[in-house]
Amino acid sequence: MKLSEAIERLRRGGVPDARAEGRIIFTELGKIPAYKTVGADPETDSEEVVAAISRREKREPLGYILGKVGFYNEVYEVTADTLIPRQDTEVLVEYAIDHLEAGAAFADLCTGSGCVAISVLKNTNGTKAFAVDISDGALRVADRNAELNGVSDRIELICSDVLDGPSCKIPVGLGAILANPPYVTEEEYPSLEEEIFFEPKNAFVGGEDGGDFYRAITKKYKELVSDNGFIAYEIGYRQAELLRSIADRENMSCEIIYDLSSNPRVAVLRKQKQKN
Repeated sequence: MKLSEAIERLRRGGVPDARAEGRIIFTELGKIPAYKTVGADPETDSEEVVAAISRREKREPLGYILGKVGFYNEVYEVTADTLIPRQDTEVLVEYAIDHLEAGAAFADLCTGSGCVAISVLKNTNGTKAFAVDISDGALRVADRNAELNGVSDRIELICSDVLDGPSCKIPVGLGAILANPPYVTEEEYPSLEEEIFFEPKNAFVGGEDGGDFYRAITKKYKELVSDNGFIAYEIGYRQAELLRSIADRENMSCEIIYDLSSNPRVAVLRKQKQKN
């Protein structure tokens, strides 16, 4: 198969950046140096490449095909048991890195591949993470990712339903609770890009208004956070007011952090200071 043929098949399949992804597949799976895919039309008889192009033109996510994805400063294994880490979530990670104190413990709820907890651990000093997910399969991936990134000794993986409330394994006095929970509404879900439907639906849909996890976590977990700590959520671009209302109901402040496209991306909730 020639690179030009692969790119054309991806284009016909509706892949948004067919040229770039064709080059990645030829480089990663065909073992063709990247420079040979620029301004040239290399050819390969690799069965892996042919199979990958066939899978991608059916809109299976590239991350699943390659089995890995880059996120923040790290590389993560991904499988069909996990959501594929996205650049949007790096805003949450960046906030946590900038605001967690050295040596603090934090929880990462709905951890999936573990990318939030692990990238925060990798880029902070002496921190410890309690990473929670309902999926055994996802936690196995998170365990491998912790080992791959050298933080296995600083993370505890907990199989639990976040909606049920905190596991007894999570201590009080946390510096932060972080979460990229399911927050897509049932109404929005069918209209998402085709790649989404290869990923676990329960990692996307958060109830009728997308707020089920935000409400449950804020109510049930806030007492685990120290007085100077915070809860930080990734949110959808239309959910800032929802998070403000949840924070107000739980007597917490709410700061909205915007991404580079000026969309609301992270909500940071803190306990209100008691007035004397």
